[in-house]
Amino acid sequence: MKTDRKGFKLLFLFMMTMLVMSACGRGPAGSAGSGGAKDSTLVITMLGDADYLNPVIGSSVTSSNISGLIYPGLLQSEFDSTTGLLNFMALKKTFRPPTGSRKPDGALAKTWTMASDHKSITYILRSDAFWDDGKPIVSGDFKFTYRLYGNPLIASPRQQYLAELVGADKGVVDFDRAIETPNDTTLVFRFYKPVPEHLALFHTSLTPLPAHLWKVVKPEDFRSSPHNQKPVGAGPYKLKTWAQQQELVLASNRQSNLPKPGNIPFINWRIVPDYTVRLAQLQTNAADIVENIKPEDFSSLLKANPGIEIRSVGLRVYDYVGWSNIDQTIYHKSGKILPHPLFGSPDIRRALTLAIDRESIIDGYLKQYGTLCNTDISPSLKWAYNASISSYAFDQSAAAAIFRKEGWLPGPDGILQKNGRKFSFVLYTNAGNARRNYASVIIQQNLKAIGIDCRLDVQESNVFFENLQNRKLDAWMAGWSIGLEIDPLDVWGSDLKKSTFNFTGYRNPRIDELCELAKERLVQTDARPYWLEYQEIIHRDQPVTFLYWIRETQGFSKRIHDEEVNISGTFYNIDDWTLRPSATIAP
Repeated sequence: MKTDRKGFKLLFLFMMTMLVMSACGRGPAGSAGSGGAKDSTLVITMLGDADYLNPVIGSSVTSSNISGLIYPGLLQSEFDSTTGLLNFMALKKTFRPPTGSRKPDGALAKTWTMASDHKSITYILRSDAFWDDGKPIVSGDFKFTYRLYGNPLIASPRQQYLAELVGADKGVVDFDRAIETPNDTTLVFRFYKPVPEHLALFHTSLTPLPAHLWKVVKPEDFRSSPHNQKPVGAGPYKLKTWAQQQELVLASNRQSNLPKPGNIPFINWRIVPDYTVRLAQLQTNAADIVENIKPEDFSSLLKANPGIEIRSVGLRVYDYVGWSNIDQTIYHKSGKILPHPLFGSPDIRRALTLAIDRESIIDGYLKQYGTLCNTDISPSLKWAYNASISSYAFDQSAAAAIFRKEGWLPGPDGILQKNGRKFSFVLYTNAGNARRNYASVIIQQNLKAIGIDCRLDVQESNVFFENLQNRKLDAWMAGWSIGLEIDPLDVWGSDLKKSTFNFTGYRNPRIDELCELAKERLVQTDARPYWLEYQEIIHRDQPVTFLYWIRETQGFSKRIHDEEVNISGTFYNIDDWTLRPSATIAP
């Protein structure tokens, strides 16, 4: 009997090993099977694919995470959790005293000098940095790429970063005067007005592309260029393979000195839309990292696989319900901006927020890993956060009263109507996000209780985000990862052509004014009064219904070593990670 049990155990382990290998095997680089391949490959499962591996046009968090490993950066940054302020670092200079242990060895800038009148900043670049094809990285790459960021035909989501450059005040950046490159290692940015140093560092550190490759690509062909599928970078990793909507494999860039080749030979970013499948892959060691694990799954997951640990970090990400503030149909046809027939009134949007039981969503799903969200300035940004704002409590009676005041009355079928139009709409969200699926059902029930017909529709992630980017949706549920430097004009700016993330079409001149006033304060913390007022207005106008801040919960294999997970991101120092041999990790 003893021998039989041993034989059965060996057979069971063999079958489990084959199961893991079959679930993951797509060739040596993409495999997370046992033995050497597994020990050389980190597998990360994702809800959706990257949109572009191009920093000029990539707009998703996934794209940013991956592009950050492929392309070089002018500066490096670190977040001070004590103050909520962002620090910028070059090889030989830092804006504030460093608070972390990471060295800025990946920065292209050796140092910088801010002019005494704050109208220009000059960088001195290192001369030992090269693109993957062997060409040197020079100041001209930055000037060329900034022209791409500012080209309206390309429509970069980062156009607002150019808002202080010479000529921007007149509507068009004068790149010949705004960016000077007297030699290959000197880069000068000139502004039309004084700019505080922290903002100058933030806005002038956009990622460059290799000019010698991209200069032959016409702007109208930029998004369809083959270079987007075969990026030439200089970072710690390079693209090995990309089967879109399936997996993306990065290989350690053995020639990189920005800062060095990645320690792990291969990183496999696998697209797995279904949450339960992602969870199963983590549980069976077919994946090493799965983000956004449900708190209710913690105990069973850890019991099933002691080789897993849960990591949490926040508060940088929030979920929200987006309401189109303007009539998108009319806007797309004529360019005219008129209030949306359902969501155009701030009072109605406020009533919608009152009607939604946000606390119930937190209690039922996020539990202690969620907290009510009032605006898009996180409590983690302590120096600017407005703690005096009182959250809208769940109050359907108050919501109903606002709808009556606005002329929305129950029809024969109980659905609110006004001037013959029912308050009826489709709420869209992306497939595979269990948290949003859970929340959307509660939202639907809450709105039905006050006479609103809210129908749910789930779209494949890339389709959903493309529709959102093109302002094709009237109502949706999505999430946002905030920047750690406060600069919200790309989300709420009234110029809808430049503010490409302003999916709602929200426009308020005072918000524009406050953002500009804050930028004029040369000492960053002196802008606090403007940001306090900004939050009060956003809270009052409710351009979206802010739901909750999320303390993100990630499932990590214990074979990952040297990771530093913080508010800067799950993959903050991924190029420094190492993998312990899988044989040393408990099954």
